[in-house]
Amino acid sequence: MSAVGPIAWVTREVGRSVGRFRNGVRYLAGTEFAPIGPTPSRVVWREGKAELRHYSGHGLGPEPRLGPPVVVLGGLVGRSYIFDLHTGNSFVARMLEAGFDTFVLDWGIPDADDCANTLETYLARYLPRALRAAQRETGSAELSVLGYCMGGTMALQALAADPAAPVRNLVVIATPVDFRHLGAMVDAVAERRLDPATVLDSDGNVPAALIAAFFSVLKPTAPVVKYSNLWQNLWNEEYLKGYQALNRCFEQHSPLPGGFFLQIADQWIQANAFVTDSLRLDGRAVHLADLTMPVLIVTGDRDELVPAGATGPLADLLTGTKPETLELSAGHASLTTGRTAARHTVPRILGWLADHSDPR
Repeated sequence: MSAVGPIAWVTREVGRSVGRFRNGVRYLAGTEFAPIGPTPSRVVWREGKAELRHYSGHGLGPEPRLGPPVVVLGGLVGRSYIFDLHTGNSFVARMLEAGFDTFVLDWGIPDADDCANTLETYLARYLPRALRAAQRETGSAELSVLGYCMGGTMALQALAADPAAPVRNLVVIATPVDFRHLGAMVDAVAERRLDPATVLDSDGNVPAALIAAFFSVLKPTAPVVKYSNLWQNLWNEEYLKGYQALNRCFEQHSPLPGGFFLQIADQWIQANAFVTDSLRLDGRAVHLADLTMPVLIVTGDRDELVPAGATGPLADLLTGTKPETLELSAGHASLTTGRTAARHTVPRILGWLADHSDPR
């Protein structure tokens, strides 16, 4: 109150109270402050529930200035619109502005028809076919791949299993490889105190509600902070856009196909196979040492979901290349979204990609 006069302060607070009431009613009524996927794209490949969206060419965005094209992917439990949250806060829009020919691989939302999907379904079938579709679409012999969270873990296993994949560069962001550091629920599976098969629902999948509960256990105070911040900023429509978009991403999880989950429970969690060099795919041994392309490992020093212990061993496991590490002052989400991302984290990630790309 000292920064402004008392009358101006009262006037401002009355205006904000009116704004809180107006926006609160609109929010509860379901008003879309931040429509999903504001950046134009077109689907260039689809199989099962998975699809590949292209954000460049055909008049969709600026002409790419850098190559090779970049394929971005997240994990199976998150929604791909984390990469295109809302106008003014879109990872893909920033990639386009930086000159990259940009694709996003969306795994889709599995249902009972997908319960038997496995690591092979996604890593030996869908991902290679999506990469070939990106090549056909652009005529490029090479691609860069950027994986976020579980998407990075999946990319590591898939590309290590296929050293001939047409990938020049790999960026992994907030990517766990040591599953001894991901909380009590993962520990229960690792120590065989929880039978993975018992968490599958009638569709044969891990239900989205259980996945949401897993994340809430990792950050139990988040709802209190979130709603407090929402009340303080409810008058501000720009804040509401970001709140609604990010809240949607971190509350709307996808089910996890049962076959896939039983495999990662066995390999990733119980065998800690990335660290113990015991990964398998399609009946064959997979070794991270077989990755030879340039790799950037990005972590956040305030990442509450994927802490340093879960990401730390990766650089030492990639003995076939000389990975670069980039630890940023950010949490899990702010590595790719929000003001911190716009000002600090995304420019550094895209700067590395630009340094490993060619002018077009």
